[in-house]
Amino acid sequence: MHLAAQLGVHPEALRGWIRQDQADHGERQDRLTTAETEEVRRLRKEVAELRRANEILKAASIFSHRNSTRPGDGHDARHRASRPLRGRAHPPGPQHRPLDLLPVGRP
Repeated sequence: MHLAAQLGVHPEALRGWIRQDQADHGERQDRLTTAETEEVRRLRKEVAELRRANEILKAASIFSHRNSTRPGDGHDARHRASRPLRGRAHPPGPQHRPLDLLPVGRP
């Protein structure tokens, strides 16, 4: 590995570069080409981004599902606040102002 010493690189680094060049030119089948390696890297990054997006959409779907109306019941989300919530406290409205609910100045 006299050439590696002349180039100032480790002999294994030079050997790896030669093997990669051989793979890129179709002379080796035991490793991916540079283009294939770059594609795998790009696809892995894309998969990670899609998984993050799916997690966000799942969380939004759960939240949205709890706050949406059932399909076909004739109501849209704007009218939901006027209907009583099943199993939950009613949303504050004009009849339930916070000052009316909290006793102020009483022990």
